[in-house]
Amino acid sequence: MFWEVLGKEQKKLLPALRFLKKAGFYLSGGTSLALQIKHRTSVDFDFYTPSEFDSTAVYQKFLEQKPESILLNRLAEDTLLLELNNTGVSLFTYPYPLIKSFVISDYLNLASLQDIAAMKMIAIIQRGTKRDFIDLYFLIKKMGLAEILKSSKEKYRGFNEYLALQALTYFGDAEGENKKRKVKFFEDFDWEKAKKFFISEANKIKEKWKRK
Repeated sequence: MFWEVLGKEQKKLLPALRFLKKAGFYLSGGTSLALQIKHRTSVDFDFYTPSEFDSTAVYQKFLEQKPESILLNRLAEDTLLLELNNTGVSLFTYPYPLIKSFVISDYLNLASLQDIAAMKMIAIIQRGTKRDFIDLYFLIKKMGLAEILKSSKEKYRGFNEYLALQALTYFGDAEGENKKRKVKFFEDFDWEKAKKFFISEANKIKEKWKRK
């Protein structure tokens, strides 16, 4: 586990997040990916659970951890958005099956690379941020686009591969977003080269489909 991708405040939070393992939550998103492949620094924690949960009870549990600072941004049914020690922490019910078992660490349960990749693909279809594209770039490098499409079909009933490839080559939303926080890369990354890479990888899949 590459704990060095976390900032100082995030590392200090880890003991306060440990109770989420027993409560059935797992970490996914860019932070979970960074902890496993060390491609970039992390900016927040995104937790998910397949079950419904009592947001108020979980919030009270966070208060019991006595963080240095806590700001409640949203408390709703099966949703909790917080800032702990100036670090974003989000919790959601996410009723989709896990493809692979958790990656288990001392503090957190982490989603597998296959699950993260499928979730990133859906995020890009819906309206991906630049960070979503960045994460998927490194995932494709590691796993291959065909494997990610396969995982996405396994995780999401009715997943549309054609729509996914179309979304993978549309960068308007990502380039138009308001950048709030910058991340540091542990591997070489260039946005313009990444766009060409996505287009090339999508075209390779399309060519394979034509030959079938």
